[in-house]
Amino acid sequence: MSAVEVRPIVALLAVVVVLAGCGNTTAAGFAEPPASLDPNSPTLAAKDIAFTKAELDVPAGRPFILVFENQESVAHNVSIYPEGASADPLLLGVVFPGPATRWYPVPALAAGTYVFKCDVHPNMTGTLRAS
Repeated sequence: MSAVEVRPIVALLAVVVVLAGCGNTTAAGFAEPPASLDPNSPTLAAKDIAFTKAELDVPAGRPFILVFENQESVAHNVSIYPEGASADPLLLGVVFPGPATRWYPVPALAAGTYVFKCDVHPNMTGTLRAS
């Protein structure tokens, strides 16, 4: 490969590294549970166009895996937003039909209250507390 051919690849890698360092994360999630899954990982399910829980508690200051189970054939996702914000998600989960499960790595959250929601169905929301 010549130096001219390498430059676009290097530029693309630089963009990927910069985007990876941004505050929000788009996540496809793992299709299989990670080997290091904590048995106390928070779980959330979608059924009948609703979340099965309205509240989740997670540890503040520590990354965690969010287990999201779509129990129906309708496509859903789960995203995490700062409280009161509808833009700039901290985690933007991929939309996928079920029945299927995704395991989302979530970066450490500061202590506080957040909103989780399905971006496809605006009525599907809940509260996530990091403490």
